[in-house]
Amino acid sequence: MARFRGGEKNGPGLLFILVVLVVVAVLGAKYFGFAPGGRQVRPVPPQDAGEKAAPEPALPVVVIYHSHTTENYSPGDSHTRGEPGQIVEVGAELGRALEAKGIKAIHITEIHDYPKYSESYTNSLKSLRQVLDTGVVVGAVLDIHRDGLPPRPPGYTTVKVNDAEAATILFVVGDEDNPYMEQNLAFAEALRDLMEDMYPGLSRGIKVQHAMLNGSAHPQSATVFIGDYRGNTIAEAKYAAALLADIVAAYIRGIAGVPANGM
Repeated sequence: MARFRGGEKNGPGLLFILVVLVVVAVLGAKYFGFAPGGRQVRPVPPQDAGEKAAPEPALPVVVIYHSHTTENYSPGDSHTRGEPGQIVEVGAELGRALEAKGIKAIHITEIHDYPKYSESYTNSLKSLRQVLDTGVVVGAVLDIHRDGLPPRPPGYTTVKVNDAEAATILFVVGDEDNPYMEQNLAFAEALRDLMEDMYPGLSRGIKVQHAMLNGSAHPQSATVFIGDYRGNTIAEAKYAAALLADIVAAYIRGIAGVPANGM
């Protein structure tokens, strides 16, 4: 029986040619980045699983020190004799809270007001300059004290924050022999304003005192009174220090241009 081979020519069959064309198209797409229709497909590089976001820029440090290192809170003696007082525990709490928020703190615990109380600020300025002279980038310098007010009504230096009692905080700026007096005052105002926003009632305000309080050492320097000897306990003062850390951290991140949610 004769077979009909309509249009048959010498060479490979039509089916074979179609198969070859399909294979060529597939290989071209795989190895040369071409897809049907003449479009070039650009391969997407695999994402590195270990790739991380750019690290946060280094933040300025906070220096904490105590010109009156031997201060205590009642009911104990108002000062220790030759040993760090409870005010150093308050400074340590401030430092711990700052570190927990990613702000490096340098805490100077050397005794400056014993045996000669009159040389407190001279001694503390020497300690402070030893740190500043290392070239570390400093965003705030805080001399932490407690007040020594005459007897006041109960609660005069206490405020309730989040259902807990905290010692109130007073910022003091010295204007004697202080070329940074205006900068110190602006710094204290910035902290006070942040404090009023974050914890209303925690601040006792700002006092400008005609005295040499080491403000000349750094533009962002302030003397900080956390509570009062008669009016507050060490627990209230330490809680206030932790709250102060929130304010100082917000300030440091603000001047560094780092969003607060980076904490």
